[in-house]
Amino acid sequence: MGRRVRCASCGHKFALADRTESSDLSFSDEIPTVRTELPPDQTLSRSMLPGRVAPVAPPDEMLGRLDPHTLHWLNVTSAVEEFLGQTVDRLRRRSLTESLHPDDRALAEDEFRKAIELGERHDFVLRFPSASGMMRYVRVYTQARYNPDCSINHIRCYLKDVTERVQAEQELRRRTEQLTAANEQLRQINRKLKEAQSQLVHSEKLASLGTLAAGMAHEINNPLAFAMNNVAVMDREIGDLFRIITLFQEGMESLRSTRPELVEQVERLQDEADIPYLRENLPRMAAATRHGLQRVAKIVENLRGFAQLDRPEIALIDVNQGLDHTLAMMADSLAEQQVEVERSYEKLPSLECAAAPLNQVFLNLLMNALQAIQATGRHSGRIRIATRSTGEEVIVEVSDNGCGIPAEVLPKVFDPFFTTKPVGRGTGLGLSISHGIIAEQGGRIEVESTVGAGTCFRLRLPIGRAARRPEPEPLAPNPLTA
Repeated sequence: MGRRVRCASCGHKFALADRTESSDLSFSDEIPTVRTELPPDQTLSRSMLPGRVAPVAPPDEMLGRLDPHTLHWLNVTSAVEEFLGQTVDRLRRRSLTESLHPDDRALAEDEFRKAIELGERHDFVLRFPSASGMMRYVRVYTQARYNPDCSINHIRCYLKDVTERVQAEQELRRRTEQLTAANEQLRQINRKLKEAQSQLVHSEKLASLGTLAAGMAHEINNPLAFAMNNVAVMDREIGDLFRIITLFQEGMESLRSTRPELVEQVERLQDEADIPYLRENLPRMAAATRHGLQRVAKIVENLRGFAQLDRPEIALIDVNQGLDHTLAMMADSLAEQQVEVERSYEKLPSLECAAAPLNQVFLNLLMNALQAIQATGRHSGRIRIATRSTGEEVIVEVSDNGCGIPAEVLPKVFDPFFTTKPVGRGTGLGLSISHGIIAEQGGRIEVESTVGAGTCFRLRLPIGRAARRPEPEPLAPNPLTA
């Protein structure tokens, strides 16, 4: 090591580099390398100065010191005394927590414990009773202060009245909750408007269907009536005509002796007309034509029955008959898919409701059942329709053995515009409209489904007309003006 020297100005010692074997210090043009050693810092911060020179806390600031063990006040500024309405002597006899709102005492004890254990700055809001007796929100800034031997000396507190700010935040929160509630109310109203719009579109479609069905029934019935009459007359006259031909054939031999050329011409015409074929097939063709016309008449009757064109909007109807009319409308589709329909009808009381919308519900449920069977990829299926009465309501169940509905989708099946069908195959309004129609009748729809096993829709319709339509709920008051 080099020789150590002391600085004449500051008294610090420096170690000079040992550059020669001699004990004498030699100088050269190079500046020697030195290493300083600073003594331990024994200075104090201003807050640690002796009390006779310690700064005095501003009287308008709410400052105080707490005993770390009991949380009793050690000293406070005059601002704290004025705010709490108590003198410092009285405050020293009580713990800070005794002055707090009862709900805030546990919070205060926990926060002060953290300040003591961690020694960090903490701030939290407590409720203090002011000099006027009213609870005020006070933000408390705390810091643990320690002695040089690391023992805790006191807890320093800075208090700030933030009542106006907290009240403003509470008011803002209240207004936010009101706005949220108003927004939710608007969302519900918007949803109801969309449902009403969907039902209006549906009603217009039903009205168009009724007009179309009425026009079709009128236009088809007129030619159908004379066509059926003509076929009946033709069927009757064909029999008379063949009886006459039989009589002529019996007199052919007598006529051959007097008019052989006439007999030869008649026989040639008989061969060309193939009288045996006509005798065998014309009656069968007339009967088939009559059967076809009767089928057309049945289709028109089913269409009229489905649309209930000849009935008022509200009437006593037979639910079983309405189901049969709807099944007749779907007969071809069900037969094409080889779907077996099982009917389990009980004798039902007449139901007072609008028939055409109810038949539309039956049609929607049966179409969904058919499409669920088609979705399985099978070439056959089964639909079961069951009706019963409990005395207060009529219950209609339409179940199928189709693909079923997943559990996560089941709660959404009645939502407007929700559909699991491919794009272009459905609008998502069928079940939503059906739900609205049944609700309008005062009833409800229930659904049960198992994936891979099938689905069951259950309609519950009140029998009494008085229970059909519930009273509309009044709109909730606007929370913004409440």
